[in-house]
Amino acid sequence: MEATAAAGPASRVLLRLAAAGPRTRTDLADHLGLSAPTLSRAVRPLIEDGLLLEDEPSAPTAAEAGRPAKRLRLAPRAAALLGIKLTAKDLYAQVIDPLGSPLVEVSEPLAARDPDGVVEQIAGLSRRIERSTGMALSGIGLSLGASVVDGATIAVAPFLGWRDEPIGERLREATGLDAIVANDVRAFTHAEAWFGLGHGVDPFALLTIGAGIGCGLVIGGRTIAGAHGAAGSIGHLPLREEGPACEMGHVGCARALAAAPGIAHQASEVLGHHVSPEEIVGPAGLTELARDPQLAGVLEAASDAAGRIVGSIVALVDPELVVVSGESVGLVEAHRQVFDAAVERSRHWSAPPPRILTRSFSFGEWARGAAALAIEPWTRAVEAGLRGSSA
Repeated sequence: MEATAAAGPASRVLLRLAAAGPRTRTDLADHLGLSAPTLSRAVRPLIEDGLLLEDEPSAPTAAEAGRPAKRLRLAPRAAALLGIKLTAKDLYAQVIDPLGSPLVEVSEPLAARDPDGVVEQIAGLSRRIERSTGMALSGIGLSLGASVVDGATIAVAPFLGWRDEPIGERLREATGLDAIVANDVRAFTHAEAWFGLGHGVDPFALLTIGAGIGCGLVIGGRTIAGAHGAAGSIGHLPLREEGPACEMGHVGCARALAAAPGIAHQASEVLGHHVSPEEIVGPAGLTELARDPQLAGVLEAASDAAGRIVGSIVALVDPELVVVSGESVGLVEAHRQVFDAAVERSRHWSAPPPRILTRSFSFGEWARGAAALAIEPWTRAVEAGLRGSSA
């Protein structure tokens, strides 16, 4: 992952070390395009403030020539960044340091679903975490199923019924912390590119299947948001001309075929009684009911739908890696042949088969993705503080 061009040298150094781990000064200067004097000026106050450590070099091996170089690295707990993942009913929180190490993990039911109540609950949680741990939080990342504009405003959040809500500004006012907001799948993709299976992979794609269905893309070192914050909103992508319809009446769309509500609707018809989405996908993934042999055809159709989506992503973007995750990832694992066949039908004959991995799911990981959003704003705040202190 890369910093934006407008970031200052200290911010870029912090971001590079967060993303790539310990590096020599020469490595940093070469990668960031900084002269040695500029790098030294950027690094010195970061070491003095305890944000960076410079390790003594290890003894050179027989194959190494010359004097071994020291390596710079982020200090443990250089910052504490709070990530919040919202669902329709619950709040999941995780505090990480800029290297992605989890420091605190908490979950609790939403006390209220309106923006005022949610902001109040997050502000209260942040204060409790600071009191109980003695850590001063350095920023907040918030993720939820929503279209988000400019990292701050919810255009629409269907699960919570929000529209045009400036939630980022309200969180900053309530907590005094920098706050950044993103679609939950995009935040999860961002964290996977920073710390997970997508680290060092470009292009990288993530498909999530669960209560909803969404896609995240990393291209050129940046997580793609789109012109209107809606990139990856594939839930209503038409996949079949016939078949079940989603709650909006779209026949054969991704959500109707592969999201938990759509699978539950089909299961109700097959079993002859009402089946709720929670009876299909629980906190631990697919339930025993979902594995009922009578529902094998429904899950195969869902796996085929997921494969068609991944095949389309492969054809359009040619990613180095695709990761499939979410509460319902088990349906792909259980019907992998169906999924792979659908992907293969979309692959161009001249391209090699794509590398596709499934990843286990937890809401804590999604909260970690939200926290990862706060890393770059933290580096900018550090840079601004350095400039202010030297003015």
